[in-house]
Amino acid sequence: MITVAQIGQVFVKATQFLHPETVEITPWGIRHDRDFLLAEANDAFVNSEGHGQFFPLTFTLDADADTLRLDMPCGGVVEGPAAGTGRTWAVNQFGLRMLQVAEVEGPWAQALSDFAGRPIRLVRSVRAGAGVDIMPITFVTTGSLRRLERAVGAPVDAARFRPGLVLRNEIEHEEDGWEDRRMRIGDAVLKVRSPVPRCGIPGFNPVGGERDQDIMKALIRYRDKAAYPDGMLAGYETPGFATYAQVIEPGAVRLGDPVTLLD
Repeated sequence: MITVAQIGQVFVKATQFLHPETVEITPWGIRHDRDFLLAEANDAFVNSEGHGQFFPLTFTLDADADTLRLDMPCGGVVEGPAAGTGRTWAVNQFGLRMLQVAEVEGPWAQALSDFAGRPIRLVRSVRAGAGVDIMPITFVTTGSLRRLERAVGAPVDAARFRPGLVLRNEIEHEEDGWEDRRMRIGDAVLKVRSPVPRCGIPGFNPVGGERDQDIMKALIRYRDKAAYPDGMLAGYETPGFATYAQVIEPGAVRLGDPVTLLD
């Protein structure tokens, strides 16, 4: 039986990846996942090469109170509002789409800038769920992780790929044959899409942010190249690992929930 082995979520993109026991999957993905992003002084998002610097920061959201808490790696805590009440503007999201964001006012600019050593602001996507890069959900299986570990020659933490779901299935890369199939997970139904073309981010340690594993070199040795679905960034192809999924029916997903292929 295939089951949910781990759930992943991050409120602020490029910060510490969290592992809740239950989440609500909406039509746009896991509720509040990547609702917030980090912006540079030039109004662009922190680029992928800069993500590792912010991985040690842990943000948690109190959705009822609409407040955020930031736990710093040094032990300090910053708390403040989560509403995007500041200046709004549109950001080119890595060539994929234009994303409308609003600055989150309060203590965030000072705290983030002090940590980074340069001006950094916290922004919130105006539309819920728009902060994900491509598809609402990404999942990976334990069998595929074990196959990658053999190629790397060391344990590989699933959090390096920041998937919304880790599925316990020991048949390596069986999910490559699930494209366009529907899959029930807990109360939700997803449609499996294509493998995820990888970049250099999985090379960063998911806790400390340092670059400590050459994941891409291992993937190049044994995985075929994959393209983004639906013609996004046409011509861009890199080795594929983990899998995109669309939401057909929203619903709650919990650790241990069974996973059933419906067609």
